Amino acid sequence: MIKRLRIGSYKMSFSIAKVERVEGVNSTLRDGNHILMWDFDDTTFEKVRDTLLAVQLKYELPRVYILETKEATNYIAYCFARVSFTKAISIVADTEGVDFQYFKFGVYREKFTLRVSAKARGRPRLVCILPGCIANQAGLDDLATWVSYETVKDELEQKVKGA
Repeated sequence: MIKRLRIGSYKMSFSIAKVERVEGVNSTLRDGNHILMWDFDDTTFEKVRDTLLAVQLKYELPRVYILETKEATNYIAYCFARVSFTKAISIVADTEGVDFQYFKFGVYREKFTLRVSAKARGRPRLVCILPGCIANQAGLDDLATWVSYETVKDELEQKVKGA
Protein backbone atom coordinates (compact mmCIF):
# COMPACT_ATOMS: atom_id res chain seq x y z
CA MET A 1 0.00 0.00 0.00
CA ILE A 2 1.30 3.44 -0.92
CA LYS A 3 -0.13 6.67 0.50
CA ARG A 4 0.79 10.05 -0.95
CA LEU A 5 0.39 13.44 0.71
CA ARG A 6 0.96 16.81 -0.86
CA ILE A 7 1.62 19.93 1.22
CA GLY A 8 2.23 22.98 -0.92
CA SER A 9 5.13 22.20 -3.23
CA TYR A 10 6.18 19.14 -1.19
CA LYS A 11 5.04 15.61 -1.86
CA MET A 12 5.47 12.77 0.66
CA SER A 13 4.95 9.09 0.05
CA PHE A 14 4.49 6.34 2.63
CA SER A 15 4.63 2.66 1.81
CA ILE A 16 3.58 -0.37 3.81
CA ALA A 17 4.49 -3.86 2.59
CA LYS A 18 5.52 -7.21 4.00
CA VAL A 19 9.18 -7.77 3.28
CA GLU A 20 11.70 -10.53 3.76
CA ARG A 21 15.47 -10.51 3.94
CA VAL A 22 17.28 -12.28 1.08
CA GLU A 23 20.87 -12.69 -0.07
CA GLY A 24 22.06 -11.45 -3.41
CA VAL A 25 25.09 -10.65 -5.49
CA ASN A 26 26.06 -7.44 -7.26
CA SER A 27 27.43 -7.29 -10.80
CA THR A 28 30.58 -5.44 -9.71
CA LEU A 29 33.91 -7.22 -10.09
CA ARG A 30 36.98 -6.57 -7.91
CA ASP A 31 38.68 -4.69 -10.79
CA GLY A 32 35.72 -2.27 -11.19
CA ASN A 33 34.25 -3.97 -14.24
CA HIS A 34 30.93 -5.85 -14.17
CA ILE A 35 29.40 -9.13 -15.21
CA LEU A 36 26.09 -9.18 -17.06
CA MET A 37 22.86 -9.89 -15.19
CA TRP A 38 19.25 -9.94 -16.35
CA ASP A 39 15.84 -10.21 -14.65
CA PHE A 40 12.67 -11.26 -16.51
CA ASP A 41 9.16 -11.32 -15.01
CA ASP A 42 5.88 -12.68 -16.37
CA THR A 43 7.28 -14.34 -19.48
CA THR A 44 8.07 -17.79 -20.82
CA PHE A 45 11.31 -19.71 -20.73
CA GLU A 46 11.32 -19.86 -24.54
CA LYS A 47 11.15 -16.06 -24.87
CA VAL A 48 13.93 -15.60 -22.30
CA ARG A 49 16.15 -18.23 -23.95
CA ASP A 50 15.62 -16.88 -27.47
CA THR A 51 16.20 -13.27 -26.39
CA LEU A 52 19.38 -14.11 -24.49
CA LEU A 53 20.67 -16.27 -27.33
CA ALA A 54 20.24 -13.34 -29.75
CA VAL A 55 22.07 -10.97 -27.35
CA GLN A 56 24.79 -13.56 -26.74
CA LEU A 57 25.43 -13.93 -30.46
CA LYS A 58 25.26 -10.17 -31.16
CA TYR A 59 27.81 -9.31 -28.47
CA GLU A 60 29.89 -12.53 -28.73
CA LEU A 61 29.41 -13.37 -25.06
CA PRO A 62 30.53 -16.29 -22.89
CA ARG A 63 28.06 -18.82 -21.47
CA VAL A 64 24.74 -17.49 -20.20
CA TYR A 65 23.23 -19.21 -17.16
CA ILE A 66 19.41 -19.01 -17.00
CA LEU A 67 17.69 -19.65 -13.67
CA GLU A 68 13.99 -19.92 -12.87
CA THR A 69 12.84 -17.85 -9.87
CA LYS A 70 9.08 -18.47 -10.14
CA GLU A 71 7.80 -21.54 -11.91
CA ALA A 72 7.22 -20.96 -15.63
CA THR A 73 7.05 -17.14 -15.41
CA ASN A 74 10.11 -15.48 -13.85
CA TYR A 75 13.78 -15.92 -14.73
CA ILE A 76 17.17 -14.40 -14.05
CA ALA A 77 20.39 -14.85 -15.99
CA TYR A 78 24.13 -14.38 -15.48
CA CYS A 79 26.96 -14.06 -17.98
CA PHE A 80 30.56 -13.93 -16.78
CA ALA A 81 31.70 -11.44 -19.42
CA ARG A 82 34.02 -8.74 -18.02
CA VAL A 83 32.60 -5.41 -19.24
CA SER A 84 32.51 -1.77 -18.15
CA PHE A 85 29.32 -0.62 -16.48
CA THR A 86 28.50 1.50 -19.53
CA LYS A 87 28.75 -1.60 -21.73
CA ALA A 88 26.66 -3.63 -19.24
CA ILE A 89 23.93 -0.98 -19.38
CA SER A 90 23.99 -1.05 -23.19
CA ILE A 91 23.73 -4.83 -23.39
CA VAL A 92 21.01 -5.17 -20.74
CA ALA A 93 19.05 -2.31 -22.35
CA ASP A 94 19.35 -4.10 -25.70
CA THR A 95 17.74 -7.22 -24.20
CA GLU A 96 14.03 -7.48 -24.99
CA GLY A 97 11.75 -8.18 -22.04
CA VAL A 98 14.10 -7.23 -19.18
CA ASP A 99 12.16 -6.06 -16.12
CA PHE A 100 12.15 -2.25 -16.28
CA GLN A 101 12.29 -1.74 -12.49
CA TYR A 102 15.34 -4.01 -12.29
CA PHE A 103 17.03 -2.06 -15.09
CA LYS A 104 16.11 1.35 -13.65
CA PHE A 105 17.39 0.54 -10.15
CA GLY A 106 20.57 -1.01 -11.57
CA VAL A 107 21.38 2.12 -13.56
CA TYR A 108 20.55 4.36 -10.60
CA ARG A 109 22.71 2.33 -8.15
CA GLU A 110 25.49 1.78 -10.74
CA LYS A 111 25.36 -2.00 -10.32
CA PHE A 112 22.88 -4.75 -10.98
CA THR A 113 21.80 -7.07 -8.16
CA LEU A 114 20.17 -10.49 -8.30
CA ARG A 115 18.85 -12.69 -5.51
CA VAL A 116 20.68 -15.97 -4.87
CA SER A 117 18.93 -17.19 -1.72
CA ALA A 118 15.51 -18.73 -1.23
CA LYS A 119 12.38 -16.62 -1.28
CA ALA A 120 8.73 -17.70 -1.05
CA ARG A 121 9.04 -20.25 -3.83
CA GLY A 122 12.56 -21.41 -3.10
CA ARG A 123 16.02 -20.71 -4.47
CA PRO A 124 16.61 -19.75 -8.09
CA ARG A 125 16.93 -23.02 -10.05
CA LEU A 126 19.29 -23.44 -13.01
CA VAL A 127 17.24 -24.40 -16.07
CA CYS A 128 19.60 -23.81 -19.01
CA ILE A 129 23.15 -22.90 -19.97
CA LEU A 130 23.62 -21.27 -23.37
CA PRO A 131 27.05 -22.32 -24.69
CA GLY A 132 29.27 -19.30 -25.11
CA CYS A 133 30.97 -17.80 -28.11
CA ILE A 134 34.08 -17.33 -25.93
CA ALA A 135 35.34 -18.55 -22.54
CA ASN A 136 34.07 -16.96 -19.32
CA GLN A 137 36.11 -13.85 -18.52
CA ALA A 138 35.32 -13.79 -14.79
CA GLY A 139 34.26 -16.19 -12.05
CA LEU A 140 32.56 -16.22 -8.67
CA ASP A 141 35.84 -15.33 -6.93
CA ASP A 142 36.03 -12.11 -8.98
CA LEU A 143 32.70 -10.78 -7.65
CA ALA A 144 33.31 -7.87 -5.29
CA THR A 145 30.11 -7.75 -3.25
CA TRP A 146 27.51 -10.15 -1.93
CA VAL A 147 24.62 -8.40 -0.18
CA SER A 148 21.74 -8.92 2.21
CA TYR A 149 18.65 -6.87 1.38
CA GLU A 150 14.89 -6.69 1.83
CA THR A 151 12.39 -7.49 -0.89
CA VAL A 152 8.61 -7.52 -0.95
CA LYS A 153 7.18 -10.92 -0.03
CA ASP A 154 5.47 -12.91 -2.73
CA GLU A 155 1.68 -12.19 -2.75
CA LEU A 156 0.73 -15.88 -2.85
CA GLU A 157 2.94 -16.60 0.16
CA GLN A 158 1.30 -13.71 2.04
CA LYS A 159 -2.17 -15.09 1.29
CA VAL A 160 -1.23 -18.66 2.26
CA LYS A 161 0.40 -17.59 5.55
CA GLY A 162 -2.55 -15.31 6.31
CA ALA A 163 -5.11 -18.09 5.81
